[in-house]
Amino acid sequence: MLTYLNNGTLTLEIHLRTNKQVDPASFVPSNPCSGNLLKGFNDEEMSDVAFEVGGEVESAANRRKRAKTTPTTFHAGHLILKLNAPALADMCRPGNEATVPIDGVDPEVFKMMLYFCYGGKVGKEELAANAKAIIEAADRFGIVNLKLQAEAVLAKQTDITVDNMLDNLLYANSKNLALFQEKIMDFAAENGDKIVGNVSFSSVPSELISDILTAVARGKRSISKSAPEDDLKFMRVGELRKHLHNKGLCIDGSRETMIALLRENSASGETGAKETS
Repeated sequence: MLTYLNNGTLTLEIHLRTNKQVDPASFVPSNPCSGNLLKGFNDEEMSDVAFEVGGEVESAANRRKRAKTTPTTFHAGHLILKLNAPALADMCRPGNEATVPIDGVDPEVFKMMLYFCYGGKVGKEELAANAKAIIEAADRFGIVNLKLQAEAVLAKQTDITVDNMLDNLLYANSKNLALFQEKIMDFAAENGDKIVGNVSFSSVPSELISDILTAVARGKRSISKSAPEDDLKFMRVGELRKHLHNKGLCIDGSRETMIALLRENSASGETGAKETS
């Protein structure tokens, strides 16, 4: 014992270990609704309506030319279409055994559109390669979000020039592509000296002149700054759509339509507040 003493002091070195019970990490699966919907995509047994897509399709390069495609049959659930493609749902009745003919749409584009309705995502490459065809079909059948996704890709990949400005402007206006139209207006505002004398605006609808003036005025205010919260007429399209979305309003439409809808909603909100006070 004496051999363990250090100057008459016994030193003890103690090692302690605790056995802590750790709860195993719990696993909670996510909501399977989206995945389950996709399982029913184009499934004949789980569907109550059918479409035969094919026939003549307008050529993207020249709308006067039409290409023939092999008809393809697609199956869908009417309720899903009613929620996500209302115009398409109105063309059919659940339980009707007759297939509904769809002309003017490429089968591959229709497949992407239907897949989107079931909660699927259309890839960027597919959007880029079929932007106008997707816009055409989505606009026709009321699939707003897909239309706007394709529009964003189209706006990003299209270089606006003096030569193609007018054709793109008329196309954007015909499909209510406010974002794409805004890009063209910005180009017009920044390149007025190149456009004057080289582009004829005789075929441009009069309401578009206001958009051109807005783009010019916004440029003078500094195009990098956002408009004041209450100055709707100078807001960018993205901001207008965000305001509409936050209020649960339709985000599809021309710039004028979106502004009018926001003002109407604001006015009705103020009237309701006065009545309750």
